[in-house]
Amino acid sequence: GTDNDGMYTLVSAIHALNDTSAVNDMYISECQDASNFNQDIIRGNLLICSYSIRFVLGLSTIKQALETAKNLSAAGVVFYMDPYVIGFQLNPIPMRIPGIVIPSPDDSKVLLQYYNSSLVRDETTKKVVKFGGVAFISGGIKANFSSSAPKIMYYSARGPDPEDSFLDTADILKPNIVAPGNYIWAAWSSLGTDSVEFQGESFAMMSGTSMAAPHIAGLAALIKQRFPLFTPSAIGSALSTTASLNDRNGGPIMAQRAYSNPDLNQSPATPFDMGNGFVNATGALDPGLIFDSSYDDYMSFLCGINGSSPVVLNYTGETCGNSTMNAIDLNLPSITISNLNQSTIVQRTVTNIGSNETYSVGWSAPYGASVKVTPTHFFVGNGEKQVLSVFLNATMNNTIASYGRIGLFGTQGHVVNIPLSVIVKISYNSTGG
Repeated sequence: GTDNDGMYTLVSAIHALNDTSAVNDMYISECQDASNFNQDIIRGNLLICSYSIRFVLGLSTIKQALETAKNLSAAGVVFYMDPYVIGFQLNPIPMRIPGIVIPSPDDSKVLLQYYNSSLVRDETTKKVVKFGGVAFISGGIKANFSSSAPKIMYYSARGPDPEDSFLDTADILKPNIVAPGNYIWAAWSSLGTDSVEFQGESFAMMSGTSMAAPHIAGLAALIKQRFPLFTPSAIGSALSTTASLNDRNGGPIMAQRAYSNPDLNQSPATPFDMGNGFVNATGALDPGLIFDSSYDDYMSFLCGINGSSPVVLNYTGETCGNSTMNAIDLNLPSITISNLNQSTIVQRTVTNIGSNETYSVGWSAPYGASVKVTPTHFFVGNGEKQVLSVFLNATMNNTIASYGRIGLFGTQGHVVNIPLSVIVKISYNSTGG
């Protein structure tokens, strides 16, 4: 029950067992079955239950524990985190009765130490005769606006994307782009069974690609409406070349590097963290220039991957011909070179989908390489194309990925952003060469 300060007595599930309760239920502390517990001990108190890896796997559920608590007339539930559930991203969970999940094993330890130290036991039988620990559950999730956003979460997948140690297929930038993905509210079909906790609810809150992907899909639909003839690659280009490289304070977008203390372990995001950057809905509707690729281009690229013919046939019904293309030559709004052996030339073609405009070209070179782009200025009319040649030269041997950037700056205000990544550099002007 409650004391004068509105505090409730804490009772752990393992101290409220029926005499007849299944002692052989090793997961009894997860509160999944009301028949295991003595209602008289729990009524009006806060029930403490454990949140184990079984919840992550869907073998136990918070919903069931809350049902148990309700059947036993508990005032609320406190879940402590089992020490084995490390680095797990917990989604906010709708609860029908007051409840709280303590999201870290360390904080859970503090709660349990307090609870255990306040128990009074019978000296001979060692049975608990008085529960001394008290608490109350207040508030709910308050929005937590960190000062820097957007930011790349520690769980967001990083590039490059090689198929094997030869880096053969790593000549394509991955990821492409980032979008809002952490703790995002979404209207939800209660038939969506991905997360048991949200069944029967109208809304859910999820994190990860599950939330970033629908943002991108929605923006793609907007672009398609504005430019009905755009190919999928043109839509991807519009989203990519207009993406933002800065957070809302004007500083570089930061990337978390570890799941322990993620905000202490962070540094500026590279193209292998964020691709072209953070999606900018307004900019994507007016990209100025696009990098377009046709169905045939993609087929040539796919057919050029070693051993891909049966896979391509299976998915497209088409047999691979002789015309193949290296990944580096796919007309993407980014350039990634997995192996810069001395020097190479990469070509990209831009198409002007805006009004006539003159562009100037600027760039920064990746560490250990030099870059030159031609032409450095060009005029391109509406509907016209312009080929850009990018010369890269390794100036030192280096196996650390390094990054540069090419920017196309239009007189009408369009800015087209093209990231450069080079993973391995082999130069011949090194000492002793």
